[in-house]
Amino acid sequence: MTFIAFLMLAAVARVEPEATPELLPKTPPGWRFERIDFPLSFAPDLKFTGFEELRFAPGMFDAKSDTYFTYIFAMQINNDVTLNAKTLKDLFETYYRGLCKKVAKGKEFDIDESKIVAAVREDHYESPHSRRFMVTLESYDPFVTGKPLTLNLAVLVTDKGKKEHRLFASVSPKPLDDPVWKVLLRMERDFHKNQTRSDR
Repeated sequence: MTFIAFLMLAAVARVEPEATPELLPKTPPGWRFERIDFPLSFAPDLKFTGFEELRFAPGMFDAKSDTYFTYIFAMQINNDVTLNAKTLKDLFETYYRGLCKKVAKGKEFDIDESKIVAAVREDHYESPHSRRFMVTLESYDPFVTGKPLTLNLAVLVTDKGKKEHRLFASVSPKPLDDPVWKVLLRMERDFHKNQTRSDR
């Protein structure tokens, strides 16, 4: 990751390398942690309260790496909202359009955020209060290349209460049969176990 890319990322997220995640499960060594509180500076149209946690794979900012643009994130959303396919489509499009616009501007990349589009489909229910979605996101890499990038997201939503929802997402441009997804989906299962354990 270049120094400029790091500065741009720091502009939209608070870097807390020593902090302990509240939501995210344990990751392999070398995955960097960040936390962002709502409202997000790059996506103020998301009228949520709560916070977001992220962990980036070591090759996140290396376009030649097997873990390029691969990361996980979790959101704690403390609002009376139904996180269904339509809501998630709006959430991801607003989030990534804002992120790409802000970061690309600082790096002088020419992107068209109107072309950032999410296709969301409900996959299955994990439990009475948890449901899973698969997302294909047509986006950009605003950090390294400035080029269009198709991302796959596996998203798990858990409702802890009327005004307490937790969202976990695995993100990678790799196809779903790539070995990197074995690691990502293991962390998704660990997240779900942690949520189930906290209900007891």
